[in-house]
Amino acid sequence: MNLTAATASAAGLLAFSVVAQTPVIQYALPGAAPAGKSTHVSFVGENLTGATGLWTSFPAKTVLKSNETERATFELAVEKDTPPGIGAVRLIATNGISSLCLFLIDDLPSVAESASNKTIAVAQSVKLPVAVDGACDEVSFDYYKFSARKGQRVTAEVVAQRIGSRADPVMRLLDANGRELAYCDDDPGLGRDARFQFKAPVTGEFFIEVRDMNYQGGPQYRYRVRLGDFPLASCAFPLAAATGTKTRFKILSGAGDDLQPVALCLPAGATRVSIGTKYPRGQDSEFVSVFGSEIPDVLEQEPNDTTNAAQQVILPTAVNGRFEKDKDRDLFQFEAKKDQRLIFQAKTRSLGSPCDVFMELEKADGSKLTQANVTGADEGSITNTFKEAGIYRLLVEELNRRGAPNLAYRVEIEPFQPGFALSVEQEKVHGTNGGNIEIKVTATRYDYNGPINLSLDGLGADVAIENAVVEEKKTNTTLKVTIPAQFEPSHFVQFKIAGRAKIGEREVIATASTLPALRSLFPNLTYPPAELDGLIGLGILPPGSKPPAEKPRRRRNQAD
Repeated sequence: MNLTAATASAAGLLAFSVVAQTPVIQYALPGAAPAGKSTHVSFVGENLTGATGLWTSFPAKTVLKSNETERATFELAVEKDTPPGIGAVRLIATNGISSLCLFLIDDLPSVAESASNKTIAVAQSVKLPVAVDGACDEVSFDYYKFSARKGQRVTAEVVAQRIGSRADPVMRLLDANGRELAYCDDDPGLGRDARFQFKAPVTGEFFIEVRDMNYQGGPQYRYRVRLGDFPLASCAFPLAAATGTKTRFKILSGAGDDLQPVALCLPAGATRVSIGTKYPRGQDSEFVSVFGSEIPDVLEQEPNDTTNAAQQVILPTAVNGRFEKDKDRDLFQFEAKKDQRLIFQAKTRSLGSPCDVFMELEKADGSKLTQANVTGADEGSITNTFKEAGIYRLLVEELNRRGAPNLAYRVEIEPFQPGFALSVEQEKVHGTNGGNIEIKVTATRYDYNGPINLSLDGLGADVAIENAVVEEKKTNTTLKVTIPAQFEPSHFVQFKIAGRAKIGEREVIATASTLPALRSLFPNLTYPPAELDGLIGLGILPPGSKPPAEKPRRRRNQAD
């Protein structure tokens, strides 16, 4: 992570000492930067005159170039070895900090959408490979024209939902006569985002048409159209692996592309790491994610689709498998003790796989014990107390009995242990040096009713905290934190809230999740980047200011 901040001038500080409105980022232009190069990136929004610095979730150097009320521009130099993928930035100013803004690392060159590309006759001409940063307008279409040789392979992709946009993009490929050659609404592995691949039937000009599914538009309906020769990669396999050890990941594609595996050692404590992938001798990248785990892993071993061939596993474990053919079924056999309570948690779409999983527990004789339900963000889970000691089996199937090379899944199996989970509804807070901030912390308890001691990781040991205990049998507390007097405007720090409790002989530690805040900030993004969960930014306001209530982002005319 990187933080660069310029020292605010006395005049600038005075000018903002009476301003109660904090900076707002609506979008970045361009919406991506390549690794190993310097890029001028403008952040468009509100109250940006006091901008001094930029925090990035990826390694980069940033230099402020200019700041105006509705635009702040930085020179952004992303470190050379940074893989392509989705990260985040946060603007720092004398009047506080912005919310998180999702931002791409992308090796495709960027251009901005032109204002007059609303019909095929005036389609914006682009040269492959390219990525176009644009926005949907209400009841409107955007057109992009490019040339391709007969037989040339071209991949077209719209990135919108994945960068927190409200756009639900629909993309069509048209020939020079306006006839439809390809269409995509929602790609199975990308949620609302769209993509397809084609080979040019003739040498000539082709058109990409983009619109919002519901014909909505405005600055919150941003998108990035990517055009080049990159694979339709869906996810890595396994989807997750132990941190601190080298793992060989296959790169899976729904098209069955033979992509180069990647050997990677996930850093200790890593929650998510991006991997870039290209065709052999290719220049353009697609990206997938892998996730860190602390649970012992095992890979599915075929054949394991019958009772007699069930794969033996030792608990706790995380089983990683794939449904490569229709009606595939995987069986895992394990031993449970009398009155042992186990949790079976499936993970697919939250880890990037286009798969939905059905799970069923069976007794040794093959009779059904219980099954999971898949609803919304819950990808399927079972909690079961085994009344008798013995051998049991877990049946895992694709929910719709489909098969494809990229239908990967992960099921984590662990003994239930009393504990708790914490959450907050803020991903940023504001206050003045020496002043107070309040944060409500909510606890969800799992067979534990004792006290939960709270601390702030990242603010330093000398921070004064009140109400730092979720009392016995209580489900929330409101932390009152006194900001250190040495924190001045433009000072920026991020922290996490940790809860600790002694439960039996175990020391239980849990970090408060900020998913409620992230899902409010990005309402169309079911699974925000995992590494952002738990981070809370602290913005310092000038003396005498009152922390403002967050206001809805006002709509702006699209002029870029």
